[in-house]
Amino acid sequence: MGRATEIQREYFEAIQAADFDRIRALYHPDYVFTDEEGAEHDAEGSIEKISMYTSAFPGFEIDIDRQLEMGDVAVMEATMRGVHRNDMPGVPATGRSVEMPYCNVMEIRDDRIYREHDYNDNLTVMRQLGVVSAPT
Repeated sequence: MGRATEIQREYFEAIQAADFDRIRALYHPDYVFTDEEGAEHDAEGSIEKISMYTSAFPGFEIDIDRQLEMGDVAVMEATMRGVHRNDMPGVPATGRSVEMPYCNVMEIRDDRIYREHDYNDNLTVMRQLGVVSAPT
């Protein structure tokens, strides 16, 4: 395992622990996060999004299916699982379990996370929560 994958793993351990100070310390001063909808966020925007998910799904699990490294870029394919215990914006807590395939791509610069891009399927999660129904 190279340095990029080590940093990526450390980052996700900090996310699972909701250790926002450690997360902030891992961000490069010029950090940019692109979310699953293509919106770009700075470090505090990313922290806000992480906080929303760690609050809504406390104790969620990340099972890493595969991790690849190409120079300063780490790619992680994973499965996320959790129970919706607390409200999300517009979605009251349901107590339902969710499982979602997830992909994270991050670029490391100066031993910190410089760029990060998430790919996941929020529609699948919303269906599992009963917020939207599957097409008939």
